[in-house]
Amino acid sequence: MLKRLVNEARFKLTITAKGPLLVKSGHPTLIGPDMTPVLTYRNGESQVYLPGSSLKGVFRSHVEKVIRTVRQGGVIVCDPFLTKKKAEENHLPLHEQNCGDWFNQAENVPKNLMTQEEFAYNKSCPACRLFGSTFFIGRVNIGDAYLVDESDPRPTETRDGVGIDRLTGGAADKAKFDLEVVSSETAFACEVLLRNFECWQLGALLLVLQDMNDGLVFVGSGKSRGLGAVKAGMNEITLAHIGRNEGRADKAIWGLGKFLGDDSRYGTWPDDLLQIEQAPVSINRGVRQLQTFSGAALTELQEKTIDAFLQRMTSYPLHNVGASA
Repeated sequence: MLKRLVNEARFKLTITAKGPLLVKSGHPTLIGPDMTPVLTYRNGESQVYLPGSSLKGVFRSHVEKVIRTVRQGGVIVCDPFLTKKKAEENHLPLHEQNCGDWFNQAENVPKNLMTQEEFAYNKSCPACRLFGSTFFIGRVNIGDAYLVDESDPRPTETRDGVGIDRLTGGAADKAKFDLEVVSSETAFACEVLLRNFECWQLGALLLVLQDMNDGLVFVGSGKSRGLGAVKAGMNEITLAHIGRNEGRADKAIWGLGKFLGDDSRYGTWPDDLLQIEQAPVSINRGVRQLQTFSGAALTELQEKTIDAFLQRMTSYPLHNVGASA
């Protein structure tokens, strides 16, 4: 979307396990534990890590739940697993049909290639606008999270599990299994990049971090068994306004809608900007005007972007691409 860059947000995210954590490898084992964590080969050795795709799924799932909670007067976010075929086979309404499935039906998209991206962004639900769909790429990129301390490349432990007999409430016969989990207090770090963003989209990501810090977001498998509790850490965030931005004050954050102005093809809002009180550290670097937020400035940024997210979701158009097919 867009063939130019107008703004960026970049920060380093630290995720610390506050209990056993398991992102399963998906490969069966012939010997050893029945379930093992996903591994990567890095710096000459095998290491546990958190795949960026898994983290992005966690972020998206939580954002979708929050949107469905704060906007109860109608559906504004699609069901990413509901296709037209599945809805018809199960006699389900089409108003939650996932955006990508609808756009991938040729009759629903303009034939002019120059307008397809604008049309798709305009008609997408807020979750697909931010994280993407099978039709177009999203705004956010979450990298793989690698160990902060690589002195122990495989900080894991083995735990026993057992199936429960539903009648007796005791251990079921021959239902024992083993899990290899990442140990508590193991820390991972990754980079998060958000490009061509609306202010509410930055707020959506920062809300996930806030809830993760409050123990409301879990990562990986076995959540019902007490696995996956994490804490998120982020000490600073750097915003970049790219190119010449005449009229933009140092204490103003411009979202995509402000750059596009009254151009309604993308379905953005021309008042997409935030005024801040705590001045960030600002420098010019090439074509980028950088603002680095930390301390009190970061707290204010988080509060105002989260508020922008909640306000925007109350006025976001109802999701009706499937219903209009």
